[in-house]
Order: sequence, then structure tokens, then C-alpha cells
Amino acid sequence: MIPDSSPFSANQRHRRFPAFFSALIAGSWLLVAATLSAMDLVRVESRIDDAIARFGVTGQGVIVALLDRGIDWKNNDFRNADGTTRIKYIYDLTDPTGAFAPGNPYGRGTIFTEAQINAALTSGPLIATRDAVGHGTRTAGIPTGNGRNVAKYRGVAVNATIIVVKVTSTGAPAHDGEAAEPVFNDSTAYPVAIDFVVAKASELGLPAVMLLNLGSVLGPTDGTSSLARKIDSVTGPTNPGIIFVTGPSDDGGAPNRAGGTVPIGGSITLSITKVAGTTPIMDLWYPVGTDAGLTVTIQTPGGTFGPYAPPASEGIRITQQSAGQFTMYHNGANVEFFGATSNTRELYVLLQGAAGTYNITLALPANATIVKRFDATLNPSNLSTANAFTTFLAPGSIWDAATAFNNVSPGDYVIRTGWTDIDGFARTNLGQGNPGQIWTGSGIGPTFDGRLGVDLAAPGDSLFTTENPKAYSATFRFNMIQDGLGFYGRASAVSAAAPVVTGTIALMLQMNPKLNSTAVKSVLQASARADGFTGAVPNTTWGYGKLDAYAALEKLEMRVTSANRVGNDIQFHFKSVVGLSYRADYRADLFAGTWLPLFSGMAGTGSEITVTDPAAIAQGQRFYRVVVE
Repeated sequence: MIPDSSPFSANQRHRRFPAFFSALIAGSWLLVAATLSAMDLVRVESRIDDAIARFGVTGQGVIVALLDRGIDWKNNDFRNADGTTRIKYIYDLTDPTGAFAPGNPYGRGTIFTEAQINAALTSGPLIATRDAVGHGTRTAGIPTGNGRNVAKYRGVAVNATIIVVKVTSTGAPAHDGEAAEPVFNDSTAYPVAIDFVVAKASELGLPAVMLLNLGSVLGPTDGTSSLARKIDSVTGPTNPGIIFVTGPSDDGGAPNRAGGTVPIGGSITLSITKVAGTTPIMDLWYPVGTDAGLTVTIQTPGGTFGPYAPPASEGIRITQQSAGQFTMYHNGANVEFFGATSNTRELYVLLQGAAGTYNITLALPANATIVKRFDATLNPSNLSTANAFTTFLAPGSIWDAATAFNNVSPGDYVIRTGWTDIDGFARTNLGQGNPGQIWTGSGIGPTFDGRLGVDLAAPGDSLFTTENPKAYSATFRFNMIQDGLGFYGRASAVSAAAPVVTGTIALMLQMNPKLNSTAVKSVLQASARADGFTGAVPNTTWGYGKLDAYAALEKLEMRVTSANRVGNDIQFHFKSVVGLSYRADYRADLFAGTWLPLFSGMAGTGSEITVTDPAAIAQGQRFYRVVVE
């Protein structure tokens, strides 16, 4: 582990690797990619192995918390060399049986402790939690799996402490002796999960990075929803050592965003194509203002309905329904469904009729004083579901929680399109991008309030990581890798890219446990690399470029870059990170004595900071260090 301070003598020259060394490493994956077939391909592409070798980081002393669909807690990849578990807690919010058990102050879900897991791994009673779907185990394997089953499939932060919160399940049928699992989808579980992780990080005295590995478009999409504000409340400059990650969504590459303005005394018509077997939701937001709201008319394949007047005040919800055609909620700003503080009204419409074209006309009366800006999303609408806006299309496909101001939002790019499955068959996944390109379905910005929305992108399509052999996903043998002994399978989409960044953040937190989300975002952005695929950065697809773990950790290395005499003064220079505050100390002996403050409260700028020790030459030998306050 690199310490968070770097003492040096004023007459020492700081040694650094020559520039050509880093450049050689940066391109080395091109030379060896043909021999890499597992998570090792990802680790080389993102220079994770280089970072681990150079800085000696493994995630030791850092919590990686996975908010997903559970975990295969028996799996060797989440166990120490002696067979004990690396998992401190599993909090299963889909299981109400332990809601009022001792040690559970949340009144919901069931908490399983490290001791219970270890007992279950030996001769004690089993614990009644699982990852029936398989997604949660893969989410955990990428950032934390240690490769005890097959070493090359190890993840990023192999010694990290693991916390798992099961917050959802997409459901799984019964198979191979495994019971079916019902769908669980309750967004009120997410804030509880966040509180649990923050509490346990405090209890354990460790920094934590948590990943909410789910999400799809809907909501205010501007950082003001109750969930986005919850994320921001536990992270940011006042909450060092707590980092939150959720990717932008898997809804990219589809016409699921619309936006525009309704003129005074006029109207516009949003047209939507609805495919059979789906019930798409259109979620539209517009500002309250001080005058009239929008009148709504809905045309379905079964008829025309309306016009419907807007709510008379912000505490009113108007519900309109035509059986078998649509259900519409026109919500005042105080009763919309997402707890937003943006003072915007919400028009939430379920399209329930036959497949075909639906037209939603928005009208603004002539006595209005300002035009109305609107922004809307459509769900489901993605690469596999062809519901679509056909008018007023707007860029963007980021989900609401990812728009939290302190969230780290990683997109996904393609790293491979072919593999050999467990039965020896060659498999391909084509038509969604070539290696190096953004994955077609990766959600993109901007947010409704005009921010990029995406910080950077990581290689998640496709990679191979820890699989739960008893999960439903493992029954799809074409996704199980040939040399994985049945323990490793294919992960893809933003759900695979976000854990790569999560593991990298764990390495960053080991180097500096005081990092806050502002600093982490700044470092990841500043260290991301651009290439011919990303184009000029930043942009709303790639953010600031592709993840470069080595460059990110290098920016965190607390080292003085140079020192020199200026008259009777000593000047030294150190690299800084935006979002951190630094203090410079000195003492006369490198190994003994008290460090005395020279300057404090130096705000990181993202570049070098110069410190001057006035008249230091007359004081004899001095050693200096820089520490994060």
C-alpha cells in the first residue's frame, strides 16, 4: 500500500519512471490480447494489473458493497485461503422473516452476518439467501472475485471486504432442483440498502464503494429525485470514504427520449410506436411556472380521448383512464411519483391498448405567459424492445439515479465479441459494436438539466467472471466459458462495466481512504484515455474516455515531484487532486521527531501545487511531507 504521505529531504532528487515506460505499458494489451481470454483481458485493457503491480494494492481494508440480486455465498471466489468467507454481511431485503430480529433496526429484510455465513460453510445451519438469477454473483465477481476456482478469472480488488444487499430480483423459474424465485421490484429498498452500507462502513471503520447495479429510464433525470438526493446526501466532500456507483442504463441506442417546447396558444403532438406484448410508460416533466399547465389529448388505436385539463394546484393528482387503452396520471409538483424537488409537474401515461401508434397532444392556452419546456422518457424502449418515440426525439438514455451529482456513472464499451463455450462451441455476439467501440446499448447523456451524465467508460462487453453454478443464468451453457470449470460465465452490458470501475475505486480507496466522491470523479475523469473510438472528450457517450486504472492510481500517489532552492527559501511541488485538501509538514529527522505544520488547507487543483518554506536554508536539513487533511 502506498501511504498517504511522502517525506523527502530537500536535497534529494525524486526518482520517477521514464515516460517511455508508461507509454509501453499503455499499448501492451495489443500485443498480448490474443492470449488473454478471461477477466485478464479486462485487467490488461484497463491497466488494472499494471496498477496492482506498481502500487501494491488489492482492495485490502476497503468495503465493496454490491446492491443487486444476491450472491453465491458458497463460491470459493468469495472465500479466504482458509475457506472462511470474505463477506461481512448479506442483507436480503427480499426476505421479510428477519425484519424485527435483534440487530436489524430497519424493520424489513433479513441480515446474515459473517459468523452465520462461516457457520453455514462448515457444519452450521444453512442461511436462506441466494442469487437465483445469477446477476448478483457476476456483479460481485468482477470487482472482488479472487479467482480461487481459476486464477485468471480473478476480479479487480481481490482482498476487498464484501457486503451484499439483495435489493431486487428479476425472478427465476424452477430448474435442476432449484426452487423458483418470484420477481421483487421495490425501489423503497434502495435507500434502506444505502443506509445499511453507510452504517456498516462506520461500524467497521473502513471506506466503502457501493454499486447499485440496475436501472432504466423514467423519472426527473436531473438529480432532484428522492433517490438521487439520497445518494448525494451520503457522498460528496463532507462524506469522505463513501463512494457511490451506478451506470447510466442499458437503454442506449433506442429512441426513448423526447424533448421540446409547447408554444403559447399552440400545441405539439408526441407520437409513440407501441409493440405488441408490452405496456410502455411515457414519463413527461415540465416546469410549474406561474401560469397555465398543459392540457392533454390522447389518441390510441382505439379512439381519441380528452382534452384533459391540468391539475389546478401542485398538490393535486388527476387520474384519467380508458379501460384497455391507457391510464394517465397528471401530477402536480408536490405529488409526482419520484419525490423530486425540481418544481416540475409529471405526466405519467401507461399505454395499455393494441400495438400501433399513440399520439399524445400537449396544448398551452393563449393566456399563458411563457412557453413550456418538456422532457420525456419511454420505458421499455431498448435494443430488445422496439417501443419508440417518433417525434420530438432528443438525445439521452441515462436513468434517474445515475444523475445524482455525486454518483460515478460508467458507460460500457466492447472488448470482445467471441468466445468458446463450456461445450467447445465457438460463440459470437455481433451487431452491438466492435472491440474498442461503445456498446450500442450503453446509456448516454445528457441529463435533463444538461450535464454530461457519463463520467467514463469501461470494458464490459463481453467479459467472463464468477458465476453461480446453481443460478438460472448458468443453465444457458453458451454463456459458460470453456476453461472455467463451470464456475465462470459471460457478463455484459453496463452491468459488467460498472463493476470494473467499482473495483478500481476500491484500489483507489486503499491508496487513500479519505477520498470523497468529488475527488474520485475528478481523478477518473482526468486519467481516462481518449482514442479514435472515443473522439474528442468529454462527450455524452464516453464521458472523459476509457478507464485507465494505472493513470488513476498514479494521480493519487502522494509524492513530491521536485524541490529546489530559491534564494534562501526551499520550494517543493506535489501533485494534487480536485476535491481534496492538503497539509505540508516538516521535521529535522526523517525517522524521528514530530511533524510540524508548514501550510494547511491547500485545496487540490488537479495540477501541481508549489509550497515555499521561507528562509529554510538557514534552518539546516529539513524533511517535508504532504498529507491529505
